[in-house]
Amino acid sequence: MPWQCLVILILSSVIPLAVGGQRSILPEKLQNHQDGQSEIVWECPNITKIGVECSCDFPHTLRCNGDRNSLEVIGDHLRSSREGIISLLDVTVTGISTLPSRFLQGVALHGLVISTGELRRVNDNALTSLVGPLQALGLPNNLLESVPTGALQHLQGLERLDLSRNKLKTLEALAFKGQQSLTHLDLCDNLLSQLSPQAFVPLKFLRSLKMRGNRLSVSALSALRGLKHLEDLDLSRNLLIGPLGTNLLPTMPRLRVLTLSENQLAIVKQGALGGLPNLTYLSLSHNQIDVLEDHAFRHLSALTRLDLASNQIVAVSSASLAHLDNLVTLDLTHNFLPSLTSDLIVPFKNLEDLRLDDNDITMIDPEISTSKLKLKRFTLSDNPLNCDCNILEFANWLSNSTLEEEDRSSAVCATPPALENGILTEVSPGSLLCGDPTPPMMTKLPEPQVRLSLKEFHYERTGIHQGINFLWSVEPCNQRYTCDNLIIYEEHNDSEIEIDSSPIHCQSNLMRDPCSLPITLPPSLNLQIGHKYRYCIVLFVSTSTDDFTLGLGCSDLLFLEETGEKIENHPEPTTAAPLERINGVHVNISDEGFLNVDVSLSLLENHLDDDLCKVSVIVFAEDLFLHRKTLNCSRPVVTVPGLVPGRYKVCASLQHLKDNGSVAREGGTRCVEVQAFRENSDIIILTIIAISCGVFVTVLLIGRSLLRRFRTPRVQTQCFRPAQEFEITHKAHYIQLLTTTKV
Repeated sequence: MPWQCLVILILSSVIPLAVGGQRSILPEKLQNHQDGQSEIVWECPNITKIGVECSCDFPHTLRCNGDRNSLEVIGDHLRSSREGIISLLDVTVTGISTLPSRFLQGVALHGLVISTGELRRVNDNALTSLVGPLQALGLPNNLLESVPTGALQHLQGLERLDLSRNKLKTLEALAFKGQQSLTHLDLCDNLLSQLSPQAFVPLKFLRSLKMRGNRLSVSALSALRGLKHLEDLDLSRNLLIGPLGTNLLPTMPRLRVLTLSENQLAIVKQGALGGLPNLTYLSLSHNQIDVLEDHAFRHLSALTRLDLASNQIVAVSSASLAHLDNLVTLDLTHNFLPSLTSDLIVPFKNLEDLRLDDNDITMIDPEISTSKLKLKRFTLSDNPLNCDCNILEFANWLSNSTLEEEDRSSAVCATPPALENGILTEVSPGSLLCGDPTPPMMTKLPEPQVRLSLKEFHYERTGIHQGINFLWSVEPCNQRYTCDNLIIYEEHNDSEIEIDSSPIHCQSNLMRDPCSLPITLPPSLNLQIGHKYRYCIVLFVSTSTDDFTLGLGCSDLLFLEETGEKIENHPEPTTAAPLERINGVHVNISDEGFLNVDVSLSLLENHLDDDLCKVSVIVFAEDLFLHRKTLNCSRPVVTVPGLVPGRYKVCASLQHLKDNGSVAREGGTRCVEVQAFRENSDIIILTIIAISCGVFVTVLLIGRSLLRRFRTPRVQTQCFRPAQEFEITHKAHYIQLLTTTKV
């Protein structure tokens, strides 16, 4: 809201003036009498006019919203009120592009904020008729393209000026002419890219300059030269590109707070910011800093707070942070530090707040002297800590420290697997063991874009479905993916050991339902009945940028036991042949992509009971399970829709059931393979191409034979000369070779 831009800044200075320095002009409504002194009770003015709404959020402040006529209504009411009842007026009006002349004539104010969203011009005499000197002026959220220098020249006592969120592109020479009293200037969220070297010359006593969210480059900062009294400078979210060197900013001996966040600074050079000897707070967050050179902050010994969050820092040496003896707070969150070493502890004598969240810290240096850790705040969340014996001393310090419980709980183990997600302070010291090195972890592993979850799991030792059959659910399934690998882990003494890693093949664009992924493991893996296994699937997922990301999914630990229908062992009759068997499997594929299967059986008429005789038809695509259908023996015909071009395998199995529904015996299995084309025309085209190639080769061979037969022997002569003119001598041969070579 516009009124918030100035009200916090000026209440501390404006309200005391109204209540203390000009107490005599406030309403004489007394409530109590004590020791001869009277307390003044302030009341918010009641303005009730159509098109105007006013309220008071703070004492002696009036906030109003209205149309273009509201300025006149508010002015009339304040002129008729006692002087000093309102010190700060905040007006948000619509329909005004020019601030008119003398619009608040005869009104006494210390602070004024006007925002229209449409204001493009301020009349040079707009503020000349105010009673008393205006100390704070705000014109935020407008469309001003230049500083209203003419109107400001009449405000000799102005201390605070807010021109934020306008359309300023350039600060011309002497844009703030006559503003010797100005101490606070807000130019945030404009379009500033050029600054005249004389723009800030009149501002001899400026203490705070905010220019966040503009388009300033490093070369434009030389215009800040001469601001000897500046204490607070905000240059965040600009276009500052390159190294942070000694001469980035001119000398500012009183500057205490500097904000350079959200730029594109790449490296902190040795002796950076050499002209700021009294700087106590420096923010370099959200840049592209990857290197801190040795003695980078040697000129900033007064620094107490340093913010280096959200950069690309991979290492910090003790020399790079040397000279920061007074540093109290250090923020290195969201970087790429691989370990916590003594280099982050030794250089500092007064460090109380260290923040290392979201790095790649796996190791805590065991040589860190925990006796030197005087931290009151310490955060280490979102780091892949390796909790082994090397971290024992640090864990003891953390458990016994006076840190808040939230900070102590921020250190969480990532490895070994037995301690994964365990809070370090809650892990028993006996569990912090050293042994085989932990495999290196990938830093910043991207989150999988596709996840898999196991829906069905079946294991059969015999029959056509023998082996382990999975059905995985893929979410989301609107992205193209290919199968990569299947990894199997076996539970062993409260841990899991990888026992197999096998490639698997699938393509979502060739699958009838890419949301369901069937996988079959052959019996050759020799998994043991009664053991527990975990199965993990890895997919490669295509992205919109032609890149690849991972799709991951793991099952729970599953107890391996047979889940399919068990076949009871009955002795086959020795004197009679099976009553039924499969004679053949007939398959054809239509142009519309339908696969028609007709199973031919040899059956006796008295054994056609549909309840006791079943035919199971299974369709595989590239060795992957695609479709399964159980049919009655009286009509073993099925149609599978939605096929894509490719090779398919169709198998039919005959089963004889008991009265209770269990399988009594199987009548054999037959399989055939077929090829699906897009259309029959593809076959015709391929045939025509093959015949054409054959005819072409035949004609070529016949023509070559005839050419050899009728061609006359070629006379061996030299280029451009008859053969009889040359004598067969060594010289003639040399000339002959030379002539041929030149030609």
